[in-house]
Amino acid sequence: MQAEAAACRGHLVGTLRLGVVPMSSFDPLPLLHRLHQLHPNLRFELSSLSSEQVLEQLASNRIDLGVSYLERLDSERFDSLTLDETRMGLLYDRRHFTFGDRPLSWADLVELPLGTLTSGMHFRQSIDHNFHSRGLQPNPLIQTDAVHQLLQAVHGGFCCAIMPLDGGLETLTEHLHLHPIADACTLARLGLIMRRSAPRSALAEACFALVAEIPR
Repeated sequence: MQAEAAACRGHLVGTLRLGVVPMSSFDPLPLLHRLHQLHPNLRFELSSLSSEQVLEQLASNRIDLGVSYLERLDSERFDSLTLDETRMGLLYDRRHFTFGDRPLSWADLVELPLGTLTSGMHFRQSIDHNFHSRGLQPNPLIQTDAVHQLLQAVHGGFCCAIMPLDGGLETLTEHLHLHPIADACTLARLGLIMRRSAPRSALAEACFALVAEIPR
């Protein structure tokens, strides 16, 4: 009730709960920073969730907004805003690997020690599809369901990893670099998702409206 009353006065308070799929090319921090500038009393809770968990927790009102793939989204239950296409690149540590200037092909990647997410995740399914549609069979050196473990393996020179090209992961240390992969996108587009039915928080609606104003 406090959040709703404050919203009527133009000031948002409370905690915005946002669930984001792993390996998302959508960086939520600029959006959260903008919301915090507009509403200094607003707080944020970020969760890393699978596509199924995003929809489940939106439906049960455990999160306010989700960033997930729009494939098979039920538009009668959820509103969505389509985000930019998720392109892929190869993340590696320049102290251990080096590549030329041209974009890498999927055939190039088969010969490398690759680290990947486990097979149940959408981003991994998109990677497998890109390999298999070209008649290629990858043999990952390491698989994990934790992005930070994958980053540790890359930073240690143990492997390279296929990551979102625009996710900003290469900025984490001076030695990491993201190299473009030719013709590499996820199977489905990402979107910002909000439940259509009540209860729908004023925090979610304000964030949704702010993203809707961004030219795409």
